[in-house]
Amino acid sequence: MFRGARSIYRWMTVGKLDRNRLFIGGTALLGTIASTATLRPDLPIFREAKALLMQDDNENSRLKVHTDHKLTQREIRFLRFASIEYDDVIYMSPMDFIDSLTLDHPRERVYRRVMKPDDLTRLLKKTPPFRKGNKTLFRSLDQGGIISYSEYIFLLTLLTKSRAAFKIAFMMFDEDDSGYVDRDEFLMIRSLTSSLRSIRFQSMHKDESCQLEPSDFSFVVNRLSSKLFAGTDAYNIEFKKSDAEVKRQDTTLLLHLFGISGGSKLSYEQFQTFCANLQEELMEIEFHEFSRGRNIISPIDFARLILRYTIVHENDYSKYISRVQERLTTEDGISMEQWRKFSYFLNSLEDFATAVRLYTNADMPVSKKEFSRAVRSTTGQELDQNIVDMLFKIFDANLDGHLTYGEFLSVMNDRLHRGLKGRLDKKWDWKQFKSCVMTEVSRG
Repeated sequence: MFRGARSIYRWMTVGKLDRNRLFIGGTALLGTIASTATLRPDLPIFREAKALLMQDDNENSRLKVHTDHKLTQREIRFLRFASIEYDDVIYMSPMDFIDSLTLDHPRERVYRRVMKPDDLTRLLKKTPPFRKGNKTLFRSLDQGGIISYSEYIFLLTLLTKSRAAFKIAFMMFDEDDSGYVDRDEFLMIRSLTSSLRSIRFQSMHKDESCQLEPSDFSFVVNRLSSKLFAGTDAYNIEFKKSDAEVKRQDTTLLLHLFGISGGSKLSYEQFQTFCANLQEELMEIEFHEFSRGRNIISPIDFARLILRYTIVHENDYSKYISRVQERLTTEDGISMEQWRKFSYFLNSLEDFATAVRLYTNADMPVSKKEFSRAVRSTTGQELDQNIVDMLFKIFDANLDGHLTYGEFLSVMNDRLHRGLKGRLDKKWDWKQFKSCVMTEVSRG
């Protein structure tokens, strides 16, 4: 009997299942556990199952957050940098947002800052109006504002989109096709993601379906059954505000775009200005960080900058940097305008990848002339020859005047999404399949 239960458990954890089989196999497993629990609660299956369930709880506890699912990489990134709590909800400050895009690790702090209603009200009243926009909005606000997790995702999305995609984003918000987006339409973004709730000052309460101590092996049965099949957890937390109330909370972004009273509306031209300003602000921050007080970025620092967020092995990273060092013929660096054009190109990477898919699939090398033509035809812009030369110094492995699109697109996709999204050429194997299955199990 125990051997059968252990087999089902292993079968579940290696990923050989679909949802129907998961329900049947999981029910059988729980039934077997329940019927034999009084005999051998110290069996490895109980310890393994409990460890599986508690794994997510340990991560959530470390980040002081309550969720009903396994944390995503973006949620973890947000939580690591977010420094503010209000009404049990975790928020970023504007500078936290900038830091999350430009720093490997958050600035050192002991706890998140817990704000009181009067403090937040005074803070939000200082939010500047939109008017013509501001290319230094987040830098000038510094710690003087709050950004929700859903707004964080919204801003990240805008940072990776081309100018042409701004129109599509605006139309998604303009639900009544009026040509304007109002506050209520913009609030739709908060319904797309769950709020990240703090558990720093909360106590856990058991509901009536689970009256045993977590140390008891029966804890596994209750947690596993509720998480897998009911989508809930036997251990709940009480919060001050409901999800509906939290999703209507005033934030810096909300007041900036729609005014203190919330009565302003956003035209497409204004929305486009806001998106462009956001991208420009980050471009400038990154440029000045790597230019080190000069008006250009050195070739080596340019290589470091575009490889900054890429998921490459340490040896591969050194390989790219070494190529630039060995192939330098002049010290001509990259200017702000050249960096701006390259950043615009990265935001059109998806269109570029589609256009060169034939080369990618055939693993065909591409010359500088062909590369420049592909950029021009897909983005409508011409990359400076200095940028093209630098890219070929980094990605031309054989020094034959050609680069392979597959490698280039993989690294650039990492850079564009700052390591928070899978690569364009990501291979699908058993390990990835197993990971996805475990994610589904953890979500319930």
